[in-house]
Amino acid sequence: MMLIIERDQNEVTVYDEAVVDVLYIDWYEVNKTLLTRQTEGGRLVRLYRADAPPLESGEIIYSTSQFTIQIHIKPCTCIVLQTDDLTTIGHFCCDVGNRHLPLFWFEDGLALAYDGQLYPALKGQYGDQVNLDTRTLLPAFALQAYGQTVDQ
Repeated sequence: MMLIIERDQNEVTVYDEAVVDVLYIDWYEVNKTLLTRQTEGGRLVRLYRADAPPLESGEIIYSTSQFTIQIHIKPCTCIVLQTDDLTTIGHFCCDVGNRHLPLFWFEDGLALAYDGQLYPALKGQYGDQVNLDTRTLLPAFALQAYGQTVDQ
C-alpha cells in the first residue's frame, strides 16, 4: 500500500511515542514536486509538493501515533575548494557558475557535487586547494545570486 503525502500542510503534529522511519533523498531532489520512494522501514511513499520550500534534512513530513516519516539528505562525494583568497574564490565561482552548477557554503570552503569531467579541470587549475570529500549538501547552504543563501 502506498502512503500519499501532500506537503502543503504547514505543520505536522509529532507524536513522542511514534517510531521514526527515514526517507532518504539525494541533494538534488529537495525541490522535486513529486517524489516516490520507499522509506528505510519499507513503506512506499509518494510525496506531492506544489509550492513548498525545499525539503530539509531532519524535517518530519508525516506523523501518526504509530510512526513518523523524517527526511534525510544523503551525503555525496563533493569537489571542495579550501582557500581564504577572495580572488581565487571569485574565479572558482565563475568557473563553476558558467556550468550552472550549484555551490554550497561550508565553514571551511565551497563545495559542489562531484562531476567527473569538471574535477580534473578544477584540480589542474587550483591544485591542492581543490579536493574530494563526502559532504551533505543542504539547501540552506546553497549559494544564490549575490552571495545569499536560501535562509536570508
